[in-house]
Amino acid sequence: MWQKISSAIENNQKFVITTHVNPDGDALGSELALAEHLRNLGKKVTIINSDTLPYGYRFLDRRRKVKKYTTPKYTAVIQQAEVIFVVDASGGWKRVGPIGDALKQAKALKICIDHHPDPVDFVDIAVIDTNAAAASELIYDLIVSMGGELTLSMAQVLYAGIITDTGNFRFPKTSPHTHHIVAELLSKGVSPLETYSQIYQQASVGLVQLRGHVMNSMTLTADGQIAYYTLDQETLKDYGVKTSELDGFASLGQEIKGVRVVIFGLEIPKGRVKISLRSDNSIAINSIVMEYGGGGHPSAAGATINGNLQWVTVEIIEKVKALLDVTPLVTL
Repeated sequence: MWQKISSAIENNQKFVITTHVNPDGDALGSELALAEHLRNLGKKVTIINSDTLPYGYRFLDRRRKVKKYTTPKYTAVIQQAEVIFVVDASGGWKRVGPIGDALKQAKALKICIDHHPDPVDFVDIAVIDTNAAAASELIYDLIVSMGGELTLSMAQVLYAGIITDTGNFRFPKTSPHTHHIVAELLSKGVSPLETYSQIYQQASVGLVQLRGHVMNSMTLTADGQIAYYTLDQETLKDYGVKTSELDGFASLGQEIKGVRVVIFGLEIPKGRVKISLRSDNSIAINSIVMEYGGGGHPSAAGATINGNLQWVTVEIIEKVKALLDVTPLVTL
């Protein structure tokens, strides 16, 4: 499984690592652990993302090893790279944001490591395991397969990646292997309490109040099977919250009994809408976002769509209703 990637690592010296836009805990954990593993082997590594780290995950990168892509600052680094790793982001260069065009043009060997069931024809080598609960699981497996040293700092970021992508071990892909890995990470000295506190207990008053606003504005339709809600830029400004702080908002509707699908519509700049879908695992919703160039898991998927927040959300609700075989009628 790892032979080609191990050979690529052993036979090259200059590496660039990137991930999807608005990186989450799994994306960052995968990047940081892989980068440290490569550095321990004497390699030169640069992590470059299109977006800055969300506030809640900055504790994972206190030494600020993750760089935000700008041109021409990182043009030479990308052009000189021998290997480019894309972690937790299959589906194409669009998924990694503005840096994607520069990476696409680079002559480096391109490798994708992911657990999403999306196309990988944009890279030369891909290891995709849709049974893995998180990309961080795969990075752990790669490190172990190469006989790498698992340090406390690596264990910390991998643990953060796994707990966030498994919803604290409640999502369907959580497996015995997941818990085996976590046991190994904890044995290195990772503190579950400290990690949880850093990720989930550092919210601003505005962010907590915004959650209340969303819960209050949530609407049920399709006989209570669908919960939907939206946020525009003006509301974010009113509460003093940045888009990067909204991790977890797409799952808020899942707290309601009887809800099978949650639809979260977020207005973003340049006349676009970010749609996030979550399901209770009784229905595969990733087929809907694939129509818009999005992707993800059958129970957690998303896409960025050009258009008006209200009408894009209505359109997605109709498609979900059709998937649920419910009469499509909705107003916002």
